[in-house]
Amino acid sequence: MKQLIISFTTSIFLLNISIGFAQSLTDIRNTDYGFTKKVTKVEAIFYNLNKNPIKTVAYQFNEDGFIKDYHVKNLKDNSWQKTKSYYKNNRLYKRVFKHSNSNFNKKHRYTYNENGNLINEQIRLNNGNTNTVKYEYKDNLLHKISSNVDETVITHHYTQKGHLFKKVVSKKQADKPEVISNHFYLENKEIFSYTAPKNHYKAHIYNENVYIGFELINDERVKSKLDRGIQRFNKEAPKDNLPFNLQKHCNQTWQFYDKNLDKVIPFEIKIYKYKKDASGNKIKYAEAIVDIKTKTISSVSFYKTTFKNNTVVGNTAFDENLFSEFKEDITYVNIP
Repeated sequence: MKQLIISFTTSIFLLNISIGFAQSLTDIRNTDYGFTKKVTKVEAIFYNLNKNPIKTVAYQFNEDGFIKDYHVKNLKDNSWQKTKSYYKNNRLYKRVFKHSNSNFNKKHRYTYNENGNLINEQIRLNNGNTNTVKYEYKDNLLHKISSNVDETVITHHYTQKGHLFKKVVSKKQADKPEVISNHFYLENKEIFSYTAPKNHYKAHIYNENVYIGFELINDERVKSKLDRGIQRFNKEAPKDNLPFNLQKHCNQTWQFYDKNLDKVIPFEIKIYKYKKDASGNKIKYAEAIVDIKTKTISSVSFYKTTFKNNTVVGNTAFDENLFSEFKEDITYVNIP
């Protein structure tokens, strides 16, 4: 388990379905959810510490590998959400969201330009109101996303080779100053952020089996050091001239985290378990969420992935051995 502190490999199974306004992409495909095209179904069950299931999740894919259906059910109150996606010419053109509370029902429609880039997302709410998200491009790269709902604008910045290295989010508030946050990326992962003027510093660590998100307390020495790092990143990243990759950055960030436990405030810690298929792809089959206050596991989830060739990886049943492993793994993560 100690290897988790020093190694990093990007997983192809992120199980992240939050393709909303801030996360919208130029071409919404199954890969944006973290799955490969050979997957036909992914199921997950989430458990509390009493080993009782509290939530179920299921993803279904069509023959072309695009996500067809997504269904999540909260077993505590029997609330649920179902999402159906419709495609034409391998492009998503409509998504329909249905909820146990019909007030949250809505439909999304997508429009593309001649280059195949998403330019408009129209969201029709159950009450008849319509919201619009617009996408603008420079050099065929997504440059700006804007919403008419809260006047939020997200501007994308790229390196010379076309890699995203920064997003600037501007949000207007009625009778309040505009809020501007800067989010920095390396290999398509957000590594740190702050809210102007240089407040609310957040950092992210992605290692092979662990994710840690943490904030920094208002310490002038630490802020000064981080500001110098941000200045260097802003200078070198656009030229694709950084002296480190994501793995090295995360290792260094973890070392900083461990050495400054009195200055960091974790807000999210997750531990993962993976298996590899015949091609070496990593497939997540278990995940634990850490309760930061009690420094214990708060919930676990187990995944079952079915491939087109009917190969199955993982099982959604509660696994006592994996749960014990998670409890041991947490001892290798310092929590202030």
